[in-house]
Parts: sequence; structure tokens; C-alpha cells
Amino acid sequence: MTTIEFTVHVLVETGQAAVNGRYDAAEPYAISFGFPGADWAISRDMLAEALRDGQAGIGDVRVTARGDLITVGLSSPDGCGWVVFRRDDLAELVSRTFDTVRPGTEGDALDWSAAAEVFPGVSFR
Repeated sequence: MTTIEFTVHVLVETGQAAVNGRYDAAEPYAISFGFPGADWAISRDMLAEALRDGQAGIGDVRVTARGDLITVGLSSPDGCGWVVFRRDDLAELVSRTFDTVRPGTEGDALDWSAAAEVFPGVSFR
């Protein structure tokens, strides 16, 4: 399977950081970001929607695009946080993921063999 790695410079509450954006075609619905001390997996469709429409998400994850910046806000019962990306960096990363697994074909990229073992006789296509 194809994996994309992309270094992105971001602003976080404590200052600046270089984070590793990672997209694995075997997990086609999410882009993961390696932050100091934490990994976040964010829906690539949500990121694409925010790039297109200016905002996306409800509840614990919200993405807002304004001008050259994209803000991702996360909240949980344990706390909240945010990170600011450059729009161009995030747009390039999302575009590269779409080149790898086209939108609407994510299910074709998934390996259903483990599920088929648990549910014999069930078709996952």
C-alpha cells in the first residue's frame, strides 16, 4: 500500500512545531499528525470540506479555514487544544491523498480480510 509522509510547520498553544502528516492508503479515511507528545487522526473529508467551504466538523473536532490559515480545534472531557496550519500545506497534503485514493473509492482500498474471518460468509463489498 501507499503511504504519504509530509512535514508541516504549525502553530500550537505552546509555540511552533514541525509535525509529520501521514496518510496510509490502508486507512484511507484519515490523515494522522504526529505532534510532540500526541498523535491526532483527522478525517481527510473534514479537512477537504473546510478547505472548500471554510469550516467543517461538529462537537469535539472543528476545522476553520480563513485566508491563508486553517485552525483545527479539539476538545474532550480531559481538555482542549488547537493547531494552526498554513492553508497551502494542508491543501497540498489533502490533494496528494486524493491522488493516492480517490474520494468515493476508500472502501476499495480497505483490507476486509480480518473482518471476513470474524464474520464468515458475509460479503464486505
